[in-house]
Amino acid sequence: MKQFIYLDIDIINSIIAQKDKGLVSEFSSEQDQLDSKTKTSTGQASLKAEGEGGLWKLAKVGAEISISGGISSETQSQLLLKEIATKTLHDAAFDIAYEQIKKNYDLEPVSAEIGSFVELDRIFEFVDMDYINMLFAKDSFIDFLKKTSKEKIEVTMAQETTENLTRDQRRKAGAIIKKKVQKLVGDSYKQYDDISDIVQAIRHVIPYNRMLISYDGFLIPLEDNYFRDNPKTMGFKHGGEITCVGYITNLIGKDTDPGDSSNVFASLQFFVNEALRTLLPTKEENIYVVHPVAIYYGK
Repeated sequence: MKQFIYLDIDIINSIIAQKDKGLVSEFSSEQDQLDSKTKTSTGQASLKAEGEGGLWKLAKVGAEISISGGISSETQSQLLLKEIATKTLHDAAFDIAYEQIKKNYDLEPVSAEIGSFVELDRIFEFVDMDYINMLFAKDSFIDFLKKTSKEKIEVTMAQETTENLTRDQRRKAGAIIKKKVQKLVGDSYKQYDDISDIVQAIRHVIPYNRMLISYDGFLIPLEDNYFRDNPKTMGFKHGGEITCVGYITNLIGKDTDPGDSSNVFASLQFFVNEALRTLLPTKEENIYVVHPVAIYYGK
């Protein structure tokens, strides 16, 4: 059983619509009519089957949900029924779209090229730029780490001074030790400040708040409106191996060298790509950008 974390129903509808000559959007329109303040029959399936294709499979799912509703004039009941029907149809629609994708694409990452679909089963790094940014705010977790690091350095230096120097030596060496402590604290602070600079650089280059990154070179930007759970809790709540089905939209890395140095825009994009490839946690020279159709646990 699949447990969906993310589902782009617009792309799924597009895939099925191309297969079934655009009739899926008509079915969605019929579902929208359930949201009504007038008396309607929630048990009626208004579509007529044109065969046993993907569209009719979806219609039958909708009918099975709808026929138990009876007649009602309460808007609240109508909305609840529409939500159940929509979620069920989305899940069923992915299976139909997936079969269509498999017929036309290899799905193996080794065959990845721009425009092709891939299926990725691996452990990803979930990056939430809003959450990371919050860590560097004033009086935040990073400030706590800096304070803890400073205190640890001061205690360590005090112990070393007490153990290795006499009282007279400690008095004479006080200024030198103080400078050494300041340098160690400064070096410690710089580590966190460097991370903050990297985060800000990535935010300026990647126009997304959340993304998945794999060590073997796949970058998956995520749109908040397609999450099946609260996107703000994703980094904390989810982990382990997941499956992502999507298609390649861009290539970032050494293979994107513009060649013609007179094209200022191509050269600028190449420099940006090089910087991004350096900043992202991946071992590959080329990074594939993937537009996700679905992200889920299970098979």
